[in-house]
Amino acid sequence: MLRLLTNLASNPSLAFELGYMSLAANLLALVPPIFVMVVLNKYISYGVDATLITLTSGATIAIICEYFFRRVRYRSAKSLSIGVDSEIDERVIKKLTEVRLGYLNQIHSAVFRSVLGSVDQIRQTYSPTNICTAYDAPFAIIFLIALYFISPLICYLTILIIIILGTIVLTQLLGLRALVKNINAANILKSQISNEVIKFAETVRVFDQEGYLSKKWLLSCEKIETLQSKNLDRQNRTQTLIRSISGILTVIVISVGAVLVVKEQLDVGAMIGANILAARALGPIIQILQQIEGWVAAEQAHKTLVDFDRLPVEKLVGTELTRYSGDLVFRDVAFNYPNSDISLIENLTFSLKPGNILCIFGGNGSGKSTLAKMIAGLIEPKVGSISIDGINLKQLSMNWWRKQIMYFPQEPEFFDGSIRENFLTYKSNVTDDEIRQLFKNVGLSEFIDKTVGGLDQIINNSSVNLSLGIRRRIALARALMSDGKVVILDEPTVGIDALGISKVYEIMNEISSKNKTMIVFSRDREILKGAQHFIDLGDAPNCIMRSIQVQ
Repeated sequence: MLRLLTNLASNPSLAFELGYMSLAANLLALVPPIFVMVVLNKYISYGVDATLITLTSGATIAIICEYFFRRVRYRSAKSLSIGVDSEIDERVIKKLTEVRLGYLNQIHSAVFRSVLGSVDQIRQTYSPTNICTAYDAPFAIIFLIALYFISPLICYLTILIIIILGTIVLTQLLGLRALVKNINAANILKSQISNEVIKFAETVRVFDQEGYLSKKWLLSCEKIETLQSKNLDRQNRTQTLIRSISGILTVIVISVGAVLVVKEQLDVGAMIGANILAARALGPIIQILQQIEGWVAAEQAHKTLVDFDRLPVEKLVGTELTRYSGDLVFRDVAFNYPNSDISLIENLTFSLKPGNILCIFGGNGSGKSTLAKMIAGLIEPKVGSISIDGINLKQLSMNWWRKQIMYFPQEPEFFDGSIRENFLTYKSNVTDDEIRQLFKNVGLSEFIDKTVGGLDQIINNSSVNLSLGIRRRIALARALMSDGKVVILDEPTVGIDALGISKVYEIMNEISSKNKTMIVFSRDREILKGAQHFIDLGDAPNCIMRSIQVQ
């Protein structure tokens, strides 16, 4: 609710417009009960048809006008709702694309689904219908004022019923925040389990983990079912209470009204009109009370987004060099992932000049891929510095820096879509002929020609219809679109067949002839022969660059 008020405060003209239309619509809503009273008191008593026609025509016009006011108000509320939606959508995608990779990789995909679920919850809560309902609630006082002029006693009793209903419902909702939080946590755990079953299907089956995961899944489902049962029971109790109190209000109004009619302090038409007005006064209050659960869920969703916003982001703006030579310097660099005390890299120092070729190798877990990501600016060193032509990498614009590098990662990743689309996302003006030439460079011309879809062949991260070698060569072709001064090749020959490896050698020789700085993570002897400098990450914590030519 506070967020809605904040958004309205930021757009006072729209807030006034919604208030004006709500006032007009609720004033017109007085017409039906007044119509009932006048018809019962005037027409039935005197039987003048002209009076009935006039009253009916006026009431019909008022109802039609109320309809149009409410429809216009809905459209105005919709524009406010769309503004909230677009703001949240932009906020989430901006954060996802800018958060530091070292932190992003530590978060389970189920948590991101929870974030997206929070967006949907906020969108649902701040829907145009709910905004209109929130605007109607204060105008219940219009019906109470009208009711007061008919019978102060019935008005006071109606106010008392509204206070009692509101107090009881709010009391029932006291534990809702904790319940919603627990349900969200349980759903995240359940989502994590389902992800593991799908993503690691082979491991689950080969290592007979079905029993363990099934037990974990059932326990998670049981917890969710228990929490949901509590929530549904509370919802049913609240809804039943609201219906019961609404019925009690009708009984009280008619009973008190009947007594007043007998005492000739009220006529029958006024009694029925009072009953309608009391119900109309209670209606918006009931609707807003029914929304409280949504507001609480939206508050929890907002907290989820706030926590998500706290993740540190990359520095996308910064210094942009007019010309970059290819110089790269590491000084006493060390790195460990967040929430981990294990250092993958320690005291790493080396200096590369334009045209130098550095080969880095080491065992599994020695930090090769981590170092590649560090050079690409995807993660930052915990201590030490990386300099680009004398400028600290942290001070550079990452958007600019990544245009200065050609990066071929060990694990190829693609967007769900065609081969063409995956290349267009990297370079929007690349032509089909240029893509085919890139495939020729990596020895995949025959693959494209024999593939039914050609450049329209669908690929994705799993790409089960493509071998690892094909996927890696497609990724290499994509990397070749960059004309960067620094070339980062992470295990360029691993998982690739003999023809592919020969093409990799050709590409590396061509890159070398263009005086580019090349950093290769590999133990391939042919690659080692062409390198001028070497670093063995297995020598940690004293990794130093050696300049020895391999024979």
